[in-house]
Amino acid sequence: MTLMSVASQIAAEDWEILFDGTGLDGWKPSRENTQFEVIDRVIVGSSCGSTNFLQTVKEYADFELELEIKIDDIDLNSGVQIRTRLTRQNDKGKSRPSINGPQVDLGKSPGRSGHIFGQVMNGWITPKEELSNHSLMVNGDWNRVRVLAQGPRIQTWINGQQVSDVVDATIHQEYSSGVIALQVHGVKKSPEKIRHASFRNIRVRETGLLVGSTTDERKQKKAK
Repeated sequence: MTLMSVASQIAAEDWEILFDGTGLDGWKPSRENTQFEVIDRVIVGSSCGSTNFLQTVKEYADFELELEIKIDDIDLNSGVQIRTRLTRQNDKGKSRPSINGPQVDLGKSPGRSGHIFGQVMNGWITPKEELSNHSLMVNGDWNRVRVLAQGPRIQTWINGQQVSDVVDATIHQEYSSGVIALQVHGVKKSPEKIRHASFRNIRVRETGLLVGSTTDERKQKKAK
């Protein structure tokens, strides 16, 4: 057996398919809405009304995430939430529903796709000096997104090119684990300006150790 085939078997064992093209098992919307549906084996999110999310039921801490996204209109912005919380405390200490946490920004070409935004966190997590526009993501076509979250470090790639490498221990203290969520921004004057973001080939693997460790090492860490 070649080294390449061994590596392929390890990867196949580790990956958890979050969307297989047939349904939304393991996902739920952030509100009682129908803005996300499966059409032709693709998750399609509609931009009507306010911003909405489709979130995993399961929570994740350290992981590698891969997916493909296509945004139909150059003016539409989307994103993928990671380690995200579903509630937030107000000034009186009472919890209320609120999607909050790190988000991999996606959309608008040229734009800031791949940089890390803080949803309900007072702005960008990516440092200002590293926050630059680029054209790695092409609206109207399928784009490959990879996210590697390891402890306080979050790295992102768009179509094979690395965009972000952020280390923030303070944010990791508060957001060390949470759901993964697909986001579609609302568009004003909807439904006259309904636009769509589509997602497919979504998979994740929980690492626990840096990617590159063996399956046995990961299983031993999870068993502790």
